[in-house]
Amino acid sequence: MMDTFISRDKIQLSAGTVVRMLGSWQDYIALSDSRGDSSIPRIKYRDGEMKST
Repeated sequence: MMDTFISRDKIQLSAGTVVRMLGSWQDYIALSDSRGDSSIPRIKYRDGEMKST
């Protein structure tokens, strides 16, 4: 079992975990850029909210 961990540098989610957090488009872009080519976990942006799965 993996623990959930979220920081500016790393996102580590247990299987099946969904995280929603408030954030601007700029926050989303910065987080996406910091992840490089990693596609897991997926991060989506919608109306002031970021969602990781």
